[in-house]
Amino acid sequence: MSAEWIERVTILKVIWGSQAFGTADDESDTDIRGVCIPPRRYILGLGNFEQYEERASDTVIYSLAKFVTLAQANNPNILDILWAAEEDIRYIDSFGAQLRGARDLFLSRQVAQTYAGYAASQIRRMETHYRWLHNPPDHQPKPADFGAQPHPEGGVRFSNTHQERAFRGANKHWQNYQKWRENRNPERGALEEIHGYDTKHALHLLRLYRMGIEILREGVVRVKRPDAEWLRSVKAGRYTYPELLEIVEDLQAELAEAERHTSLPATPDEAAIDALLVDLHWQALQSERFR
Repeated sequence: MSAEWIERVTILKVIWGSQAFGTADDESDTDIRGVCIPPRRYILGLGNFEQYEERASDTVIYSLAKFVTLAQANNPNILDILWAAEEDIRYIDSFGAQLRGARDLFLSRQVAQTYAGYAASQIRRMETHYRWLHNPPDHQPKPADFGAQPHPEGGVRFSNTHQERAFRGANKHWQNYQKWRENRNPERGALEEIHGYDTKHALHLLRLYRMGIEILREGVVRVKRPDAEWLRSVKAGRYTYPELLEIVEDLQAELAEAERHTSLPATPDEAAIDALLVDLHWQALQSERFR
């Protein structure tokens, strides 16, 4: 969407992603994430605004309401914005300072599920690509391979639903494999060819587990990674695939242990977060800047 007022109403803008983590290399882009309080018509009227995206500059600016909702859900990508290192803040005003000042309100033991969930999605993609690399499907499945017989009225019929589901699953797997081959990211493809698996996925999933453990133990989100050198070595292929899976298993157990002993609340303080959102919106409504 085109929003000429975005810059005027932005309250916080930070460097995000690998540059913020300290894991960037010469080929890494600079991603920007931020928060805005949209003009009054989007708060009080019929207008609807959730986020602004500018692909050319890898920028995403969230409305305050959407941002707070995602932060309350302990979304890792959103917590990274709240805890960005001081040197990675591109812009912040009094509204943004109030939001960052209240960031501890959002942390809860839910991070055990959200960080593990994001890591699991990296694992699933990595495992799927690993199978495709080392044992790719060699032909498109045919209904007959799963026991289907020609039907007098046309088409085919399976003898039972189990066979039909198996065929549909195999066919979907084949189609996904073909899409992956056609749209394979060149950088990721090079890593997979060299190391036998996607080491960039490995970097991210290990980072997520470690950050989740830190949050649960210490109540701190360390965006600028003290283990950045180690994470970069993971991307460079430090571990074999079996070695990586062993590390993942250990970190999963460590995360579960940290969850059991955390002092964080079960869920964020919804009343306090709601009061913060109301207060910031109320202040903005009284300012001509957000007209």
